Amino acid sequence: MWEDETLGKSGLACLSCHAGYDNLNLEKRQDYPHYVEMVDDVVTLDQMINYCMLNPMEGEQLEANSKTMTAMAAYYRAYRMKYLKENKE
Repeated sequence: MWEDETLGKSGLACLSCHAGYDNLNLEKRQDYPHYVEMVDDVVTLDQMINYCMLNPMEGEQLEANSKTMTAMAAYYRAYRMKYLKENKE
């Protein structure tokens, strides 16, 4: 799903902005919830996913307890763990 450009109307997928770990600030080792500058608020991971779904991707909000939201959040966590493993200090 992170590669799916049809989730919204903008033609963007999650990896359009985050390929190669771009724009995730993973080097800060921040867990959610935390302050996100582009949202200008403290948000949970689910809220951040929905922000991206609604704004850059111009799609629909995902239901909080849906399989799709769970899958998106699980993928993000695995993506972050892979980054941390590859970039050990």
